[in-house]
Amino acid sequence: MVRLTLVTLTSLLFWSVGALIFLVMGVLLLPMRWHPDIQRLGQCWLKRAFTGYVHILGAFGIAECDYSGFERLRQQAGGYIVAPNHPAMWDVVFLMSKLDPMTCIFKADLIHNPLFCGGAMLAGLIPNAPAIRMVKHAVETLGAGGRVLFFPEGTRTRKHEGVLNPLQGSMGLVAKHSQVPVWPVMVRTDSDYLSKGWPVWRLPRKKTHLRMCVGEPLICGIDESVSDFNDRLRTCYLNFLE
Repeated sequence: MVRLTLVTLTSLLFWSVGALIFLVMGVLLLPMRWHPDIQRLGQCWLKRAFTGYVHILGAFGIAECDYSGFERLRQQAGGYIVAPNHPAMWDVVFLMSKLDPMTCIFKADLIHNPLFCGGAMLAGLIPNAPAIRMVKHAVETLGAGGRVLFFPEGTRTRKHEGVLNPLQGSMGLVAKHSQVPVWPVMVRTDSDYLSKGWPVWRLPRKKTHLRMCVGEPLICGIDESVSDFNDRLRTCYLNFLE
């Protein structure tokens, strides 16, 4: 009980201070927020913040993650998409602590969250609505050699409905119009912690173990339909999860 209380207080302090720093920096750099160097700086700071939090989770024995194949991503030149399945809220924390700095597609309503808006603004993250603007922005980012983290399920996996949600059509659209490699990342966890419906404040009673494995890259064919591409991507996840 003491351990859980300590990690809760530490997490609140860490993210409250971090959110304040990002908010202040985001406001100060607001006129230059579209400059690639500023966004790159914001993405690097965000990566460091997530890395710091992963260390906190490990130090308190809350969670640990085994990574496989991520060195292949660092060897990929040019723009590419990292496309993980999404069993829990903290997938993005572990992923962005491990990946090279990149932008991310995120839920548009989170831009109003005071703990998130500063980091999102500074790092040039892409809101998922309206969908047409999101696809356009993502394709432009990839065309300029940027890297994008995109959760194809659109939200955390609804485990009571199956091991994977239906994949969003916007994922296939971005892949089709950008013609960049899509690297599936298969995420597996032995706990329901921070899954759909799990309260943020309720910590797990035992350590959570995650495994993240990079699959083979996919490229959407010129004549391939969005649904066919999503079917191929879905098969990658299912072969690992089921």
